[in-house]
Amino acid sequence: MCRPDTPTSLLSFTPLATRAITYGLPMPSASPLTDSPSPHSRKVQQSLDSTCFSLAKRPHWRKMHDDALTTVNKAAEKVVLRKLDWHILPLITLIYTLAFLDRANIGNGRLYGLEKDLGLNGNQFQTAISVFFATYVACEVPSTIFLKKLRPARFISGIAILWGIIATFTGLVQNYEGLLACRLLLGLAEGPLFPCLIIYLTFFYTRKELAVRFGYVVLGGALSGAFGGLLAYAIGYLDGHHGFRAWRWLLLIEGPPSVALGGFGWFFLADSPESAWYLSPAQRELLVIRGTRDQREASSPSANILHRSDVLAAIKDWKIWAFSALNFLADIQIFTYAYFLPTIIKAINPAWSAVYVQALTVPCYVWSAIAYFAIAYTSDKLQHRAVFGILACLVSIIGHIMLIAGNNVAAQYVGCFFIASGIYIVSGIAVVWMPSNLPRYGKRSTAVGMQLMIGTSAGIPAPYLYPTADTPRYIMGHSVTIGLLALCAVINGVLWWSLVDTNKKRAAGKEDWKISGLTEEEIDELGDRSPSYFGF
Repeated sequence: MCRPDTPTSLLSFTPLATRAITYGLPMPSASPLTDSPSPHSRKVQQSLDSTCFSLAKRPHWRKMHDDALTTVNKAAEKVVLRKLDWHILPLITLIYTLAFLDRANIGNGRLYGLEKDLGLNGNQFQTAISVFFATYVACEVPSTIFLKKLRPARFISGIAILWGIIATFTGLVQNYEGLLACRLLLGLAEGPLFPCLIIYLTFFYTRKELAVRFGYVVLGGALSGAFGGLLAYAIGYLDGHHGFRAWRWLLLIEGPPSVALGGFGWFFLADSPESAWYLSPAQRELLVIRGTRDQREASSPSANILHRSDVLAAIKDWKIWAFSALNFLADIQIFTYAYFLPTIIKAINPAWSAVYVQALTVPCYVWSAIAYFAIAYTSDKLQHRAVFGILACLVSIIGHIMLIAGNNVAAQYVGCFFIASGIYIVSGIAVVWMPSNLPRYGKRSTAVGMQLMIGTSAGIPAPYLYPTADTPRYIMGHSVTIGLLALCAVINGVLWWSLVDTNKKRAAGKEDWKISGLTEEEIDELGDRSPSYFGF
């Protein structure tokens, strides 16, 4: 390899040496500062002569390269992370908590006479749940693709205000048709939230930090279940006050906080690292360096702009479809659990009062949050995803088996905790795993939209897995979910094998042919297909 002061033929900028610098792999020559390269190093240099170019002549790239490999002051980085965490995570956690609360409180309201008061028959309650997702999924892909053009902070806050208004007026509906209309509008308003939050987090955090940070969004779902149960328990005592049934009070009380929080977020959240008002100019620059260091394939200005080619690349990538299928199967369990946990617990012991059942749902959701955070922290530390997704599938399967086979009240209730242990992990791990491996904004935003659109569409068939006629055992619902979770485990394994196999090939230089004959600009645009890019 040439010395650093010989700029015209830097092997350190070739794919093999870039991998070595960035990922800690062995350098292609035995001595990095010798004028007599090893035979292996000479062979590598000769094989790449036709495609390598003098990056030393490109000042903007040299600066990017140097910045990316600079060891960032760890103390300064911790300060920036702490600021990000305090200014982003609490607010988006609360926003998602209220969103999930406003969509799922219909399940709590069922125990307080919603079906009877609105004259619902047969599977009309299940249909009211299902139609929410018809409009919900239609918004996910467009919202993620055009998020940057919509001003992320204002868009997220604006839809929070909108769904809060809709959720509040749902408490005033008088019939089945009115309930359907409100659920359709609620889905339209809430649909963009979850995928936009995922993309929003990738603006500020590296891929090795995402699982724990995404855990706060997951915490929002768990908190909504726990808090929703507690709130439903308390509101149950308002039944009949001022002529309103408890389920109406539930909807009327839980809607307005979303409006207030959205109004606060409108002025508080930042659109991007560059506009983060709570950071100093030096700290904003540090965020840019962190992003470059994390995924150098996203460092060029072009990589952070929406391109039609990136959208098409996402559609053609089989791994994105596999992640989408994984989310669909996992979300079946999430939605059935969110809407039917009170009903399932009530079926365990019909003698329990509706208020007591609401209280029993709380520990299940608290445990689900604890389980996810423990796994997310471990996953980030070990930089591994798949094995945790597989284990979560197996644990939830055990819970469903306990509910099918158990005749003991305590055993069946414990089964709800086993399900809760894996419920958010299976889907949550997949949601952070995929975008972590897509450095280009266009492909990442399209992929996240696809993944969550297909995953969330599970909410359409999910309610029908637990028909009223199947009470108290709900054998069909539990059995189908077991099969779907088993398939989730298989897909996790296939994706794991694929990424490991690709990494091995790139480490061995077997994909360096991809840069043969390409121009400088074309090499810059390869993104996750680059020979120097390693999947996480």
